[in-house]
Amino acid sequence: MKEKIKALCKDIEKKYNIKILFAIENGSRAWRMHSMDSDYDIRFVFIRPVDNYLKINSEKDVINICFDKNFKDCKPEGALIDISGFDIFKFFSLLHKSNPTTIEWLISDIVYHGKQIKSLVDYAKNKFNQATLFYHYQSLCKKNYLGYLKSNKMRTHKKYLYTYRGLINALWVKEKNSIPPIKFVKAIDGVKDYLPKLIINKLKEIIKLKSQGKEKDLVDKSFPLDQFAEQFLKKEYKFEKKDSEVLKNNLDFLNKEIQKLLFQK
Repeated sequence: MKEKIKALCKDIEKKYNIKILFAIENGSRAWRMHSMDSDYDIRFVFIRPVDNYLKINSEKDVINICFDKNFKDCKPEGALIDISGFDIFKFFSLLHKSNPTTIEWLISDIVYHGKQIKSLVDYAKNKFNQATLFYHYQSLCKKNYLGYLKSNKMRTHKKYLYTYRGLINALWVKEKNSIPPIKFVKAIDGVKDYLPKLIINKLKEIIKLKSQGKEKDLVDKSFPLDQFAEQFLKKEYKFEKKDSEVLKNNLDFLNKEIQKLLFQK
């Protein structure tokens, strides 16, 4: 599959007249909590020829394509491969705001095409905004718990893991003030001192069960998991504000990195 995805990336480069800097996996497969029928979530960062940035009618800064099991273009529903790419200006702008999605793209260890830029990886790991990351992951926990588990709208292993990926990553950011690892089990083990052993065992059991089942298989209510998530979401957290001078320096760095990419020979 990796070679097929790499070939699709090359086709996309030709079709859209772009250069893909790197294409990675960023979904349940990257987090190592996928099911037998999980799709492939491919994300990439691209750059256009310099002339494309020097005109009034700018090109789209996002490219979305889906492929079915026969590698034919299809709609998102039922797609085997979901591909989405950001133009460098969109990507860098989001990275400057500590957008967690861009950071995850930079630390994913499943790379299909190209190579992540080391200077940006280092930037992502050292210049992120702790509060931004925490509240993002907290909101993922809240969205999945309240929207699906507590409401009984869709009680699946997937929704439990998505709820707890948000919770675990938020906990990691709060307690360690660093970027959570892309592999979910590693993140769980990294914050085990802040989790009841019952919760840890439950999560690892669900990961195993999910890998043997299907995405939409319904499951029974887990009172320990529901209760712990409920308690987590009721707590209040405070963070220090980032100094404006620090943000300006970060912007200067990213501007220079974009210029390097645009004018590299």
